[in-house]
Amino acid sequence: MVAAAVSGRTHLNKANPQTMTLSGILSSPSQRRHFLFASCVVLFVCIIAIVAIAYLAPSTPVWSALIGLFNSIVASGAFALVSGLYMFFFFVDPNDISAQSALLPRDIGQRLQSIATRARDYKIFVRTGRHFRAEVLPILVKQARKKRRPIRVEVVLLDPLNVIMCEKYANYRKASSFDHHLWDVSYVRKEILATILTLLKVSNDYPDLVMIHLFLSGRLSTFRIEGSSDEILVTREDPKDTASRYLDSHDNFAAFVTEFVWIRDEAKRMTNAETGMLPPTLREIFGDNSEIASLENLADQAVTAPSPYAR
Repeated sequence: MVAAAVSGRTHLNKANPQTMTLSGILSSPSQRRHFLFASCVVLFVCIIAIVAIAYLAPSTPVWSALIGLFNSIVASGAFALVSGLYMFFFFVDPNDISAQSALLPRDIGQRLQSIATRARDYKIFVRTGRHFRAEVLPILVKQARKKRRPIRVEVVLLDPLNVIMCEKYANYRKASSFDHHLWDVSYVRKEILATILTLLKVSNDYPDLVMIHLFLSGRLSTFRIEGSSDEILVTREDPKDTASRYLDSHDNFAAFVTEFVWIRDEAKRMTNAETGMLPPTLREIFGDNSEIASLENLADQAVTAPSPYAR
């Protein structure tokens, strides 16, 4: 009998290896807001129902029983809410430790904003940098100006001159992305150039405050490495994809920083080694390249486009 019980428990654990826990659910800010809002709405509706029945309904056993039912819902709901929050703040669940390294898709944007707001430095390995130039870079510039504190920003983008890698990336996004209809080689190159133009403007407008170090890489990956010396986020290509979050105290933090350094060091450095600044124009970066020149106007128009992920 004992063996049968152990066997049954083992089978159950294999079928459901990670039970959903309160601390795991509430580790997501968006889910925590949803839980608290829904709980308060239910309690408020029940309280209104109690007052309405007591004031309007006749004093009969049926209505008295209904009031008693709503009273029990309010009492049990309030107890569950208070006890749940107590457990969340004062108990540690092993699953919660794992949940601290995972971010739901709708929490990624908020986390990136938080990192950028507190960052003393910033590094990103990405393909085109659409979200970075639209959402994150303006925060970095704003905080540097507000705090009068210089910030070093290292950006590794896909090399727009590497047509083979640009085409491979375009085909990947065309086959699997939420905005697949946009993707072709010209679109990839245009978006990279739009990010470079944004970086050039920031570098030349705030040379002593925002130190941009640009690198162009021939390495292709489905992952982005992004963050500061305090926290790294590893994200993917689609708004429905989850992310991994690593504080500097996490065992994997150093591994991803090292990965970024290796990618950066094998990429082409665009920042002038002597002045520490980017050239003012695309022509000074790519020379008299007719393909780049033909895309410059389109790239300039894309500079002010909103992030495709901020929805």
